[in-house]
Amino acid sequence: MRVKLEPESAFIGKKFAYIFFGIIFGLNAIAFFWYFFFSNLT
Repeated sequence: MRVKLEPESAFIGKKFAYIFFGIIFGLNAIAFFWYFFFSNLT
């Protein structure tokens, strides 16, 4: 039972990590482009 349950929890953890890092990198990219465009405007 533990051997069957462990890969599922690891898969869920990896999936959550991908979503979490995707959101963080997405926000960083948005902030970077925001700063880039505003520095171009002035």
